[in-house]
Amino acid sequence: MHTRRLASLLIGAWLAGSAFMIWVATGNFRSVEEVLRARSTKAQREINDIGPARARALLRYHASEQNRHYFYYWEIVQIALGVVLAVVLLFATNGNKLIMALVAFMLAIILIMHFRISPQITELGRAIDFAGSEQMSVERDVFWNYHKAYSAMEVLKIGLGLLLGVRMLYSTHQLKRRSGKSTGKNINRVNDSNNTHINR
Repeated sequence: MHTRRLASLLIGAWLAGSAFMIWVATGNFRSVEEVLRARSTKAQREINDIGPARARALLRYHASEQNRHYFYYWEIVQIALGVVLAVVLLFATNGNKLIMALVAFMLAIILIMHFRISPQITELGRAIDFAGSEQMSVERDVFWNYHKAYSAMEVLKIGLGLLLGVRMLYSTHQLKRRSGKSTGKNINRVNDSNNTHINR
């Protein structure tokens, strides 16, 4: 039962971390416009000195670099989580095929994201960071295609994680029910009318 609790904790941490990173990534880009609308007179003076367009490009570059840094290390953490979770589930579920398949798919997805998609997003993103809206249109299209693929795989990974969590809860519930029934049978057997020595 302790291994099941550990597995549930790992699944929850993985899902919570993924949701948190989505919030961080979108929040970083939202903060760009918030800074540009800063009420601070000194901040507005600095922005006006370099020009709002250049300030926006620089701030978006900073936000992009933050996201690249965060996602790179979060992907490494996810790989470690996936490996540990697979080992724990192997013992917690006696190698249940469905549960092991789900965690294997999640691990495969994050490996593809980290080694195949993220490097392309980082390289193309840095290339177009300061390019104008009409420049490098081909690279921009390729970048967004990779970004869409990454987002789709992230949604799929989270969906599999939710399914894995539900499956773990269901299997734990079934295990408790079987344990309860087994205990009940033993009690009934002890209190059976044939065991008259209990009433003596």
